[in-house]
Amino acid sequence: MKREIGLLLFFYTLGYFLFASVAYAIEEEKEIEAVFAVCVFADDNLIDHKGADSMSACLKTKREVTKKWRNKAESTDTVEINGIEYKIDGERLSFMCDLVDAQVHHYADGTWEIVEILGKHKD
Repeated sequence: MKREIGLLLFFYTLGYFLFASVAYAIEEEKEIEAVFAVCVFADDNLIDHKGADSMSACLKTKREVTKKWRNKAESTDTVEINGIEYKIDGERLSFMCDLVDAQVHHYADGTWEIVEILGKHKD
């Protein structure tokens, strides 16, 4: 009985350390960088963001999403951005391109995505 409890405790501890090391490795892959982002605001609250490789790409995405919203805004109170549908309770939806400091996750294929925007980039 003592041996089973000892083995159980050993495997529990081993599992905890393996989980903690994997979680640390995943968290370590996220880097803080200055990147361009299209930020989406509903009544001055940030509801979504999408990274862009350059200011030109950011402005192009902003134009496309703004046009999509403008054409849809009269008949609905929701908008789909990056595959997520948002219900807009307020009167306004605005889009902004800016250079931001963000946690960025890089994938093996060279693509990346913003995990979290930390704030506007300051020179």
